[in-house]
Parts: sequence; C-alpha cells; structure tokens
Amino acid sequence: MRRPAISLSLFCFALLMLSGGAPGLSAQGSQVVRGYPVLETPLSQEVLTLLANEISGQIIFNNEVILAGAPWIRSQEEFTDTFYEAQKIYDMVRDYGIETVKLERYSRDREFDYPLQGEFWIIKPEMRLVARLEADAALVASSSGSIDLTGDRVYIPPLSKDDLKNWTEGKAPEQYRDKIALMWSHANRTTAKALDAAGVRGVISFSSRERYFDPDQVVYGRGTYGGMDTLKFGFTISWRQWSELLEDTEGGKQTTVRCKTRIGTYQDKFETVFCWIPGTEPDKKGVIFSAHLFEGYTKRGANDNMSGCVVQLEILRALSKLIAQGALPQPRRSIYFLWPNEISGTYEHFSQNRKLVEQYSVNINMDMVGEALRKNNALFTMTECPNQLPSYLDGLGDVVMNYVWRTNDIVYLPDSPRGRRGGQYFPRPMWEKNGSRDAFRYYIHRATGGSDHICFNSPSVAVPGVELNIWPDQWYHADTDTPDKSDPTQLKRTAFIGAAMAWAAADCSDEVLGKLLDAVSTFGYERVGKREVPAAIRLVENAKPDELEEMTHRALNLVDFATNREMGAIRSIQDVFTGSDGARRTIGDYLGQWHLFREGLHHQILGYARLKAEQLAERFTLDVNAPDEPEPSPLAIKYARVYPAIHPDVRAKEFSAERTEAYQKYLEENPDAIKELKLNASLRRTIQNYLNGKHSVTDIRNWVMAETGKPLAFEPLLKYLEILKATGWITD
Repeated sequence: MRRPAISLSLFCFALLMLSGGAPGLSAQGSQVVRGYPVLETPLSQEVLTLLANEISGQIIFNNEVILAGAPWIRSQEEFTDTFYEAQKIYDMVRDYGIETVKLERYSRDREFDYPLQGEFWIIKPEMRLVARLEADAALVASSSGSIDLTGDRVYIPPLSKDDLKNWTEGKAPEQYRDKIALMWSHANRTTAKALDAAGVRGVISFSSRERYFDPDQVVYGRGTYGGMDTLKFGFTISWRQWSELLEDTEGGKQTTVRCKTRIGTYQDKFETVFCWIPGTEPDKKGVIFSAHLFEGYTKRGANDNMSGCVVQLEILRALSKLIAQGALPQPRRSIYFLWPNEISGTYEHFSQNRKLVEQYSVNINMDMVGEALRKNNALFTMTECPNQLPSYLDGLGDVVMNYVWRTNDIVYLPDSPRGRRGGQYFPRPMWEKNGSRDAFRYYIHRATGGSDHICFNSPSVAVPGVELNIWPDQWYHADTDTPDKSDPTQLKRTAFIGAAMAWAAADCSDEVLGKLLDAVSTFGYERVGKREVPAAIRLVENAKPDELEEMTHRALNLVDFATNREMGAIRSIQDVFTGSDGARRTIGDYLGQWHLFREGLHHQILGYARLKAEQLAERFTLDVNAPDEPEPSPLAIKYARVYPAIHPDVRAKEFSAERTEAYQKYLEENPDAIKELKLNASLRRTIQNYLNGKHSVTDIRNWVMAETGKPLAFEPLLKYLEILKATGWITD
C-alpha cells in the first residue's frame, strides 16, 4: 500500500513544532491564531488606538471627491502649466503644515493626443444626441485628428481570419463602404486594415466589465484608427446604448449618424508629488508609499487611483499631527510618499533621484483601495514581495490585516475576541458614520505586476514592494469609477493598515522587533508549509524509477529555495532594526531555528525517497537506489563564489536589460546569440531578477530552477551572464 504524501506533510509540521516552530509561540499565551495572539501586532495597543482614532475615512472620502469627483475634461491651462491633481494634492500637503514636499516636473520626449470635443448624433430618422464628451468622458476611443463625419449606420459581425484576409485584399462587400459600423469590439491593427480597405469610416463599440451588472458604464478603450485612408475614429458607448442601436439595425431601421471630434496634441510631461516625514536617522533606510496620480490623462478614476493617493495623504496628515502633538515620537527612519504617473513616472523619479533609491527599505504601493467590499463583491488583497526580494513586509502586512479582520468581523471561533453583549458586534469596530458596516475580508497572494510596485521590485532598483488592492473591481477603468462607489469605512481601514505597517518598520525598536520577528517567521512557516513542502513531496511521490534521484534533488533544491526566502525575510529586518547586541542575537536565534527546520526537511525528504525507492523496487522488480544528498559539481563549487550584480552605471537608471541600446546593438552584431542559448523570455527575466549581488551564480541557477520548475544548465546561464556583462548590465 502506498503511503499518501499528506502523511509526510503532517510529519514535517510536527517536526516544525518540535524544533521550536515559529519562535516565541509557547511564550505568547493562550489565544493563538495562525501563530500569534488574536489582537497582537508588532505595535502596542496604545499605538494602534492612536492611529485608529486619528485616521478619518470621511476626510479621505472628502479629499477623493475634491480630487476626482467626476470624470471631467481637463482645462487648456493644465497642459501648459500644472495638471489639476498634482497641484491640488501638493497644495493640500502644504495646507496641513507639512513643508517637506516637492512638486517634481520633468519634460518628456513625446507628444500625446487629448480629446477636447466629441459628439455622437443620430440624424435620421429622428435627430437625437446619443453621447457628448463633456458628459461621457470615455466616448472617444481614438480619432485621427479632428473629424466631422456623417454616414449610414451598419452592423459588422466579428470577422473571421478569412474575412480579414479577403477584406484586406480589397474583396470586402460593397455594402460597408462609407458606412459607420457597429462592432462588438474596437479594431486592432489587423482588423483596422481590413475595415480601412473596405471603406468603413468609423467604429461604434461598447466596452463594459459586466454589461448586465452595470449596463450604463463605459470602459475607456482604444483602437487603431490613425494613419488610415478612410477609417478615422472609434467611439465607445454603453452596452445599453449599443444594444439598442443593434436592435434597431437588425430590425431593419435605417439610421444616419453624425460623429464629431476635436483633438488637441500636447507635449507630454512628468509631474510627481514627493514628500516625507523625516526620521531621526535620515541617512538610513526608511519606508516609501506609492500611489499613481495619473494613468493616462483622459481617465480620471476615483478608486483607480485617487483612492490610493488620498489614503496616503491621510496617513501623512495623521502621523504628522500625532508626531507634532508628541503622541508619537519622531520615527527613527523617514517615511516617504510618492505620487507619480503610473509606472513611467515612478521610473522617472528613480532616474532623477538615483541616490535616494538607496534610502528605501520597502515599498507599500496602493492601487484601487477605496471601494466598498460588499458593493463591489470583492476582497482586500495584498500581493507579496517577489521571491528574489524577500522582506519582512509580507509577514508584517499579514499580522496587521489579521488584526483588522479579527476586530472587524464576527468570527465564530472559541478563541475569537468578542464585542459587546447582546448581539453580533465587532470586537473593536473601525468604521465611519457615513461608511458601511461591512465586515473586513482580506487575501494575500503571490507577487503580481500591474502597478508601481513592479518598479521598486525591478532588479535595477531592488526595493521589495507589496501592492494593496481591492479586487474584483466592477467599475475598473470605467467612466463610472466615481466616489459614490467608495466607502469611508474601507478607506479608514486601508489607511490604518498602511500607517501601522509603515510605523512598525520606520520605528522598529527592540520591543517592536520581537513581535515583528514572530509575525515574519510565522508567516514564513505557513507559506512554506502550503507551497513548497507539498510541491517537493509531489516531486518524489510522482517520480518514476529512473527519475527518483533527479526528482529528489529537485525537491531538496525547492525546500532550500523556500527556506532561503524566509531567512532572507528575517534578515531584511536588519535594514530597519536598532542594531543593538540584543537585536542581533534575537535575529540570529530565529535564523538558527530556520536552519534546523531546513535540516529537518532534508531528512524527511530523503527518508521519503528511501521509502519510495523500496516501493518502486517492489512494484517493478528491479533495483532502485535510494537517493542521497547531491554532491556539488565542479562548476557549482566554482561559481558559488561569483556574485554578479547590476552595474552601478545602470542601477536605477535603466530598467530592462534587453531594451538597452547596448543590448540591442549586441544582438544586431550577434543575431543568433540568444537563440542558441535556448532560454525563453521567462527564464531570462527570472535570471535577471536575481542579479543583485547577494546571490552567487550557483544560487541563481538553483533558485531559478526552483521558481520556474524548469531545468537550467550552467553553460547557457554562464553565456547569458557574459552577454549581460558585455552589454554593461552587470559586473562581478
């Protein structure tokens, strides 16, 4: 009978507990959930109460209305002077009495189009205005300059590959020439060429997240409508409007429409508001918040992402006030706030302030954090730091969000804190008078992209960052992303979470350190137990007789990778701790327990591999050798002493190795160089992620194999590193 893999998982968990488990558990007291007391965080209850009382979700909501109350059209002055959001949030910071603030302005070598006017009329059989830009901000998807076109409306169903080919070759039905088409989606480049060849003049489409949930929303969209002979524009209307037009067309109603646009072309620019709360150790690493002010200039979303900006504005106001009053001390480390153009503006901030990047320990990015959870059918989420940048921030975020959950939900467990008698009350409610009474829900998931934290996580910057977010978002990138969807209660809770995380890191006293280490280590044990331990067991469990040794070695490498990540998260606290002898000893104790845990995992995996060898030998009546610890190869020994790192000339200045001028020139001169390595783009990106001077070449090989699940030989890895060195990306 085959022993199920789950038995080993349970044994490993028992080993964890016997070997000390998450340090400090036995001393924590009785009410323990997920490894720490229900209400315990690295901060004292006194500090948590100060933050909860000072932070106002209603102030946040009011500021959101001021900054993004409606999706209005920009004034002409904004294009030549300062954009409204940048100037307004800068002024609000100054109005709070905070002088450590800058409005950074940088030119950008490109132009952008901005719709100044858009109108969609039905002319016949009865004149009626369908949409106007001033009231329908997402109307103009794209337009080839300013246009004023009148034509008959026609429905064009989705085009097949054969249709696209035939139309592009001039074989389109004549019935579509000079018409304005209703289509299910906007034209991409291939479709646009076919429509242009067919003589179609424009496209009317709809775009919606869930068209039956909110049939009147319009999602901002784009299409390929520039540089064509006849295809000149694309309009986006709501599902309700579009479907009614389709019904009329399919019902045989002949309709003539008129479409007008006026487009302005302007010089692009970067505008970033940057401010900070000074620490008493200003030359050492602090914490930086980020939230983008702009995502293009047409879309002006309340939740995406003015919510992130105004939540952080309130964190700045609340902490500054508490410090000024003496309720909180000046933090040891500075707390920074960055409000830029999304992604491109963050990279520009780095390139303009390269030395300042060295002052950041961690990044807390907020993107879409204000909507009511129940109204949006959503969860509050945190994306972890990536594997190559392990950080205390993951465990810190978990323990703070756990606090908000256990105090703002009715949790039906014996050890749950209780509210007042006589009903189902939150134990320590955190809500606003004009906000919801929703219970708090959260979820933590693996590192993802999509917002400004990826800029910090770039190997060229190498600052571990998380993203706080609400998902799903029923009004994502839509003209209905307005403040009425936001919830003052959720805004308050988000600000509390961010402020507590930042304060624990920026003022990490020795008292805070012990509880922070508990949170980080506990989160690490849980993460390894859920992810890498079961995956390692499956590798051994599913091995065939001739694969057992290889799969066992892969399993050992996987748990080495996992425990290395968690020890890296513990070590990262040294970026912000006091550095006292006691603090160093405490961190050493935790690392020692993780070393023992790794040894235990090795012992159990090898033991299970021996059992598996016996089972395979019995099943297939052949000799199957029990694997042992792998012996490092000569190359592994040699390159365990080589630590490649990003070259100082490109650090925080260039952000993609393969997009640099030197790299492109190298490929022109050696066109088959990358192809011969047989390293796909995913493997190359993962290799680049680990090039931070802290990982040897041998470590990089091992960790990339563990993370991707793909084999990686030394030879192609070394050749790829030589290419990166030859193009000036790395040094060793």
